[in-house]
Amino acid sequence: MGKMRQLMFCFLIVVLIGLTNNCSNPTRNKKHLSNNSILTSDTLDQRIMPNLQPLEIGEIHLTDEAFGNTIEIIGIPLNFKEIIRPDQLLVKGKYLITKNIRNDSLFMIFELPELKCVSAFGKRGRGPDEFAFPKIVETSEDSILFYIYEINNEKVYKVSINRLIPKYFITLPKHSKSLDDKQIVFIDNESAYYTTTTAKGKMIYYFNKDSLPQEKAIIDLAIPGIKGSWTTFIGDFGINNYYNRIAYAYKYYKRLRIIDITSLNERHIVFDAQKLEKGLDDIATLEPTNITHFWGMSPKDEYFWMLYSGRTPIKVRDDNQNNNKFIFVEKYD
Repeated sequence: MGKMRQLMFCFLIVVLIGLTNNCSNPTRNKKHLSNNSILTSDTLDQRIMPNLQPLEIGEIHLTDEAFGNTIEIIGIPLNFKEIIRPDQLLVKGKYLITKNIRNDSLFMIFELPELKCVSAFGKRGRGPDEFAFPKIVETSEDSILFYIYEINNEKVYKVSINRLIPKYFITLPKHSKSLDDKQIVFIDNESAYYTTTTAKGKMIYYFNKDSLPQEKAIIDLAIPGIKGSWTTFIGDFGINNYYNRIAYAYKYYKRLRIIDITSLNERHIVFDAQKLEKGLDDIATLEPTNITHFWGMSPKDEYFWMLYSGRTPIKVRDDNQNNNKFIFVEKYD
């Protein structure tokens, strides 16, 4: 089941929510994770997109009262013939893609609405073209269904609409931290933006395929006035290609950062919420007693969608054990 809340601002974009749970539903929803549901894509077909006002620079402070009423929703279970065990989902066009917790068929592609499996591939391991810690990377390209980023060796593969099998694409630069948790958004088949861990925190980079390993640092994701490290500034990253906007949502701070790619002007949306104390080290930051806020995002045509917890991992565990599995989904206009 889920609860949905909607927040509307003219300066907010059309960005975000990585479908990183077994069932995801759009809106500020308190959704129960025992159900499976599909988030269908918005479409631009035969629809005129509204003009977007220039991004207003600065910081705005809000409370949860800025949202409308919370709507409770319940997902519909889906029946698969295959054993999928997904920990990441993507819907694009007529396809549903799952990344699965298993040793083979790590990725499965299903045709909608019949849920017919049309492709399955990927073996877990550290050998050639095997996957240890892969991620689905969404793209708006028509010819590419999705990319795969392998954290273990920084390799990126692409899965085309025509072939539905992975093909090696590029290898990204390795940064200084041992845990390099890149989040990538491809603008086209030549260029992309990504966030990554740096020695002092988190950074957004831009690269062009032909210029690698050279890349360009775009935005430092440290929060002004907050002392911390890479764990302090963990979050979720997305881009709306149509409106040319970047968004970043912090896990340990209930705040969003909106960036105009052309001008690099920034808007910070800060909610009143309990947050980390200043100066926590990495171990203390990752303690399960800290409240975690945003847990995923996905850019769509006219909205961005955010998964939101607002609880400590200990509280989430207790709720799950009491058969009260849920996540909030927030809708931004």
